[in-house]
Amino acid sequence: MSGSEDTVLVCSSRPAVSEGLSAALRALGVECAVAASKLEWPELPPTVAFMDLADAGQPVRSARLRFGLGTELVAIVDNESVEGLIPALAAGCGDYLFFPINADELGLKWRRHLAGEGGTRARRPGGLAGNLQLEFPSSVRFVREVVAEVVEACERLAFSGSRATLNLRVAVGEALSNAILYGNREDPEKLVRVSAALRPGSAEVTVTDEGTGFDPGAILDPTRPENRERSHGRGLFLLRSLADDVRFNEQGNSITLTLRD
Repeated sequence: MSGSEDTVLVCSSRPAVSEGLSAALRALGVECAVAASKLEWPELPPTVAFMDLADAGQPVRSARLRFGLGTELVAIVDNESVEGLIPALAAGCGDYLFFPINADELGLKWRRHLAGEGGTRARRPGGLAGNLQLEFPSSVRFVREVVAEVVEACERLAFSGSRATLNLRVAVGEALSNAILYGNREDPEKLVRVSAALRPGSAEVTVTDEGTGFDPGAILDPTRPENRERSHGRGLFLLRSLADDVRFNEQGNSITLTLRD
């Protein structure tokens, strides 16, 4: 999806969400409409609909049935609604966005949508049976392809048809986005490397960037009341809620996620 033909809808009755996201989208040159309830959903399906998971009046399943498969549904997630993310993805959301809005994260998500699916292939340096190795330049064009390849390999070699598979898809996508945006600062000359050790019942995926790294212990807990309005730290919180184990290397530029069926 791209261009002036896009129509964008923000589905939320919370002014902080609808006004904040609308302003952030306008800063990207994107105009949007707002639906404060299901009754205000338009007759013509939008290209993209942002669904506030904390708003019970904006059910994802109903939006998917109403708008059809041509509408891209993006879940809006905050601390209170994060447990609803996996069910929302299962119900039809293809992506998610944290609230409060982080302008850099929104920009990355929007560029991912504009990039679409085609024209990219990640390089595969090789690997032994049960091990997957990929590397790609720091561009959002590669994220969907790499996530799909990791998940497909997992379904063949580790586990399939379970909630763990969906958790893996979200966790790997989040780790890749963090590596591109915060690790390599979207420098296309820098690579992101992905390795996966896949065994029956378990998947261990490592994502490494070429950045200087960070101290994960210095990231503030976004669930504490004094940090809830901060726009950083939600990605790491989400990863720890999705994976059975999360660990970093000493430099802080490589994360290993372990998920079990």
